[in-house]
Amino acid sequence: MLFRKFLEDRRSTREYKDMIIEKDKMDMLVDFSSKIENSHGNEDISFIFYEDGKKIYKNLKGVAGYAGVMIESPHYIGIQTNNEDDITFLKSSYAMETLLTKIYQMDLGSCWINVMDTPYDSKKILFNGDNKHINYIVAVGYPKNPNRLSEISNSDGLENEDVGYLNTIRPFKEKKYFVEKSTSSRLAVSDIVFENEFGNKMSQEDLDKRVLDELFYYIRYAPSDKNEQPWRFILKNDSADLAIIDPEDKNNLTDAGIMMYYFEEMAKSIGYKGSWEFSESKLQNKNGINYLVVGKYKL
Repeated sequence: MLFRKFLEDRRSTREYKDMIIEKDKMDMLVDFSSKIENSHGNEDISFIFYEDGKKIYKNLKGVAGYAGVMIESPHYIGIQTNNEDDITFLKSSYAMETLLTKIYQMDLGSCWINVMDTPYDSKKILFNGDNKHINYIVAVGYPKNPNRLSEISNSDGLENEDVGYLNTIRPFKEKKYFVEKSTSSRLAVSDIVFENEFGNKMSQEDLDKRVLDELFYYIRYAPSDKNEQPWRFILKNDSADLAIIDPEDKNNLTDAGIMMYYFEEMAKSIGYKGSWEFSESKLQNKNGINYLVVGKYKL
């Protein structure tokens, strides 16, 4: 299984060399981003490449990033959307994470930067046209310390539990995936996987029978804001529905879109060839918890 390696390859870079990305590599990224846009209908989302990183950094320093700390890099990539509905938020973060995979394969570093609450006067430099929305950009360039494993952490707060946490991911063979260690902030599998309906916890035995135990064990380590893990899975006979906790918080939708990409890629490694079907639904409440079902994956 390639689950653990898949997660280990996702690392955030906060310091970059003062050197630009070669034109041929940048052209490859632009071409790949166009393919991603086309796969989403080329209507809702688009990537914008900012080659003059110094100009972007100057405008956003002190008003964007994690706790107001802007990440300085030679280039940035923005994800621009036509609207800010729930499905668009999911698609945009899913699309950006797809592009980041290509960036990692090219030995480049990247780091998410939250500009959702950045004053318009500061971030208007990012826009390409009117009536558009940009809530996140990504720093990209050559890592200053390429051999150093940083924590998987994004400057917008899309963080995992602590520095070097990858070394703390327990081997799956321990078969303790339903109960997480008391020192971990990760939810147990039994807290995120339900059977047939929201809140109806699934037994370890039933999950084992469906050969989905390892997939859900590792998906808990997908990055999310403050490790909130705002996603829940509702397993049915031939599909898994994705429910988002407190979807009014747009950060939760962003986290879910990133997780959906991880889920698909990890599912492929065990033989599943499906993809998420995005869907709209009404806000629901169960035992005081607001949630929204936003997608379906056929198993």
